[in-house]
Amino acid sequence: MNSDFLRLVILVARRDYLRTVRRRGFLIATLLLPVGMALIMLLSGAAASSGISSSSHKPILVVNESSVALQADPQLTPDIQLVDKSDADAQLLSGDVTEYFVVPAGWPTPATVLHIESQEGRTRLLEAIGSTSQPQIEVLLRTSILRDAGLPATALGAVLAPITYESQTPDGKPVSDADLAASFLVPYAFTLIFVLGIFITSGYLLQSVTEEKENRVVEILLSSVPALPLMAGKIVGLGLAGLTQIVIWLLTAVIGLPLLNQQLSINIAVAPTTLILTFVLYAVGYLTYGALFAAIGALASGSREAQQFSSFIVLPAIIPVVLVTFFLRDTASPVVWLLTLLPLTAPGAILEVVAIAPSPPWLMVGLSILSQLIVAALAVFMSGRIFRATVLLYGVRPSLRRIASAVFARS
Repeated sequence: MNSDFLRLVILVARRDYLRTVRRRGFLIATLLLPVGMALIMLLSGAAASSGISSSSHKPILVVNESSVALQADPQLTPDIQLVDKSDADAQLLSGDVTEYFVVPAGWPTPATVLHIESQEGRTRLLEAIGSTSQPQIEVLLRTSILRDAGLPATALGAVLAPITYESQTPDGKPVSDADLAASFLVPYAFTLIFVLGIFITSGYLLQSVTEEKENRVVEILLSSVPALPLMAGKIVGLGLAGLTQIVIWLLTAVIGLPLLNQQLSINIAVAPTTLILTFVLYAVGYLTYGALFAAIGALASGSREAQQFSSFIVLPAIIPVVLVTFFLRDTASPVVWLLTLLPLTAPGAILEVVAIAPSPPWLMVGLSILSQLIVAALAVFMSGRIFRATVLLYGVRPSLRRIASAVFARS
């Protein structure tokens, strides 16, 4: 009996796997990450090359109409040029500069500086992002005030020199700003991608169950395959399709991250243990949601109703992505523990913990997997029985009494 059950599960799984991997939508979703990473590397390479070619800074023109003597310091304000207004207007008109600053009469009371810019200058977003004009203007003006107050020139540099900060790990290794940004963005994107992968595959499962009910193909299938191995086979087959997708994504990450690190001068590393755990946790997360989606498909009277029901279990899975700050602060906090143990939030939460934590918290991982497997087993069992009891109720929502009797029946 067990061998027959396994044979039927494999037969159904093979059928649904091949149907899924040949779908156009599945192929597009699978190739989305590799193509996206290739585009990022191309864009970063283009940005780097354009940055090298345009590395020279335009001068910062300052027109002084105040009674305070301004003096540019080659070390503190290397790009400042003091010019008269006619010269500044001429350079603005010719396009040599896109802006200049005017220190009006009466300055520093009020302490307001005029910023004159061309219309073209307002549209140059990249220049605005990388602009160093205002910090240098502030240094120029503060230096002039201190110099008028009698501060020795030797002290001006020490007082106004910008303070630089270097981030290091406890063992003294440098950490760049890009690394700090990556430490937030990578786990966030990592979790989001794999949670979406779970829902894409579970969505195919829901679609398969509801379509076969509506098309009455399931009547033919049930004449040869009992309900429980049919549902188990669908879950396994579509799960293998999802794992195929994950393998391609993980291989993309293994190949693409070193190239991305080299182009962007960052240090994003994914440990082999994290990759293996990701594979396992994705499979467990899919089993949980796939089984729940199968139960919804068996329960719903049609595809539209099934999609409405599924939205109620999709929302909890997004909670860990929304609460990513809790994970970044402390992966062992009570909130994180709760999210990793609750079956509906556990898939996203435990993936996020593994991506963020320096080393996998094995107790948390084990308990999270256990809670998900219990729910998955119960959902598979219930979906098979509900499916068998409601397969002929087209367009009719089964009553709670019928559902309960189907689930708890002895046969």
